[in-house]
Amino acid sequence: MRIKVDLKIFFLIIFYIITKNIRIFAYTFIFILIHELGHVFAGIFLGLKINKININLIGLSIEFENYGEERKINKIIIDSMGPCINAIILVFALIVKLEEIAYINLMIILINMLPIYPLDGGRILKTVLLYKKPYIETMRIVEKVSKNMLILITFASGILILYFKNIAFFLIIIYLWYLLFQENKKNRLIQKVFKTIENNS
Repeated sequence: MRIKVDLKIFFLIIFYIITKNIRIFAYTFIFILIHELGHVFAGIFLGLKINKININLIGLSIEFENYGEERKINKIIIDSMGPCINAIILVFALIVKLEEIAYINLMIILINMLPIYPLDGGRILKTVLLYKKPYIETMRIVEKVSKNMLILITFASGILILYFKNIAFFLIIIYLWYLLFQENKKNRLIQKVFKTIENNS
């Protein structure tokens, strides 16, 4: 198992220290960690082995070595489990009136369930599409949906920043664009490989 740390996370920590929001950052990181543990426990329950753990600006991301014979359904279960864990925490926080914790978990759920790859919502969308469509067509659809959704969210974030007076929304949007750009680069390389194989066959 490999562990990779994205060094940009330290810049985010410094930002929260400067703006005196380190407590919010700590809570957020803890609940994102719990979110990712939901993915991990789901994978372990399904008998899968962890290949790599990435520590990044939005918490952790887990990669498994093999998703088993029921690959698609296993991926949907694993990708869904993180938001489900946050939903349970959200309900509990509302019951005991821990508004800050409820708010943080609500934000984690809403952000992760956006149909933007590689967030959980984008991964679930990709897996569902793969039931009906070939890989390249699926990735083209996912890329288009992710881009359009992120454009919409970018405009909406301006209103959220003014309403909540929290610049963290702006940082999240920038990072989501970065993730999308990186994933699109990978997908285009994969598409080139597929086309090369098709042309040579």
